[in-house]
Amino acid sequence: MKYASTAQEIWVDLKEWFGKDNTPRAYEMKQALTSIKQEGTSVSAYFTKLRSIWDEIESVLSVPICNCKGCKCGIRKRLGELKDKERLYEFLLGLDNEFGTIRTQILAMQPIPSLNTAFNFVVDDEQQRIISGLRRPAINSMAFQP
Repeated sequence: MKYASTAQEIWVDLKEWFGKDNTPRAYEMKQALTSIKQEGTSVSAYFTKLRSIWDEIESVLSVPICNCKGCKCGIRKRLGELKDKERLYEFLLGLDNEFGTIRTQILAMQPIPSLNTAFNFVVDDEQQRIISGLRRPAINSMAFQP
């Protein structure tokens, strides 16, 4: 085991150990992302599953970042907007068919809402369905796991 004498050496070691792309794991996570569906669970449980996959993908893939001082080129902002939009589409794609109307409404909005705003719209729609008796509350099996 190598011992570092400065903080910079520690960071270099950490980057070498953990900064590598894990391509097989990233592929596995992307594959999971393409197959994830709500399948009768609550919108919150479904969104939580998506978030965990997104977080793991980010942890195994190194994302290029802009290195300009103060980032005046706008690449960071555009990458963030692109990622948010992609995640919005992934979220909407996996929703059950009963959310077709709210999905269409979200996609028709100009400008398109953020992922979090769209999530809140869908959760509100789900609550209205539960209140009006159009949908039974989903039992989240995850809640019963130790």
